[in-house]
Amino acid sequence: MAVFDIIPSNFFSVLVSGNREIYVEALLLLHHMFKFELNIKVDDYISSLISLQEDKDFNPEEDDELPEGGLTPSGKARLILNRFIKTGWVEKEFLEGSFVEIITPQPYAIPVMKLLDELGKGGVKEYNSLVFSTYSGLKQAKEEQKSQMYEAVLSAKSNTEQLEYQLRSLYHGIKSYLRNIEKENEVNQLLKDHFENYKQMSDRIYHPIKTMDSIHRYMTPIQNILTDTLSNEELMQLMCERAMTIKRYENELLAEEEIISAINYVLDAYQSLDDIINQIDRKHSTYTKSSIEKMRYIMTADQTIKGKLAQLLKAYANAENEQKEAIGELFEKNIRVNRQEFIDGKSLYHKNVRSRRIDAEPLKIRKDDGFSELAMNGMLEYLKNRYSVTRVKEFVNSLFKENKNSVESRDISIDSESNFIMLILAVVRANERGMNYKIEMNNGHVECNGYRIPNMVIEKKEGKGHVE
Repeated sequence: MAVFDIIPSNFFSVLVSGNREIYVEALLLLHHMFKFELNIKVDDYISSLISLQEDKDFNPEEDDELPEGGLTPSGKARLILNRFIKTGWVEKEFLEGSFVEIITPQPYAIPVMKLLDELGKGGVKEYNSLVFSTYSGLKQAKEEQKSQMYEAVLSAKSNTEQLEYQLRSLYHGIKSYLRNIEKENEVNQLLKDHFENYKQMSDRIYHPIKTMDSIHRYMTPIQNILTDTLSNEELMQLMCERAMTIKRYENELLAEEEIISAINYVLDAYQSLDDIINQIDRKHSTYTKSSIEKMRYIMTADQTIKGKLAQLLKAYANAENEQKEAIGELFEKNIRVNRQEFIDGKSLYHKNVRSRRIDAEPLKIRKDDGFSELAMNGMLEYLKNRYSVTRVKEFVNSLFKENKNSVESRDISIDSESNFIMLILAVVRANERGMNYKIEMNNGHVECNGYRIPNMVIEKKEGKGHVE
């Protein structure tokens, strides 16, 4: 199913509008109220939105219907709410048994609002003990509550998917910090990025994965439990019956296929997680090493006038056009730069002396028969090697199709100069000894892809259907 089969086509228009900052703040307010109120009243949302957007400029959209009395704070808030209704973020309805209007966020809009909220906060999520949760759930279900083994397998698959997602996010997160090191040239900012931002992410995600929720500690027990489950027919039958009561499959075969697929997914995932962990370790080491080396380089950089001037020129070269003008003005005001020249032995030169053109008898061209003969022999040798008798025979054999013993000119396809030359040589060499074909010439010519060839029939000789 396509994404826009579920959400409206103009759903994301509020995020690219000129009022996008106002719309995003309004969506974050709606998400905040959604977390604490089951039924969001329209009046409460409008009141909160007025106080939030009171001092901000809002430009109505082209299809907005302006309220009577002008664009008041209340009218602006209602335009924002109507925009969310038009683009499919929310809908208005009456609270059951009353005339109180409430706002109902669309199911597909709720995770998008949550994502915007998380991006705005920029915080690092706490890592949940996904590996231990998988192990403990499978172990408890197998030893104590076998009737719930089906739920344990589905939970194990869900935890494993989330684990893979977090590990891949961690890997690419470290890569983004590496890119920041290349751009940053301030020691203080590098220290801040390392001890505040990177360390926070490392302590909340990387450290737990390597210590308390170690994949290597629980990987083998998880694999053993799932492997034993696959080989236990009684337990598999019990899981299929449980699945039929929960999801109501058409038959037990479909239920068994889903269970086996979930178990195999977890087993395969834990085989590949070790490689992901190793790559994360290498990226972590690379980041630590690069961060230290960049700080060391900046602290030991050339602080002389020459070094500072080089940094200024580097900043000027990397600046945009407007910034270059500003930097150039600063140079003129604060730095006195003079042109310096000197003379040395390499600076001396002789003045060009003009010479008059004198008419004289042209030099005679000496005829070198030896060179001409050598060039002609070389050309003939090249043609002989490129268009050998064997190649001519192979070309003629390629013209006979579907086990036919003859081919006419109108059935010959010539799509290159090389094929045209081969056909000429085939005609020239037709009467030579050892050729496996003969040519019967007819009157007229035939046009073939822009090439004009004689009207002829090429036939195989008896007993020589192909080239040996």
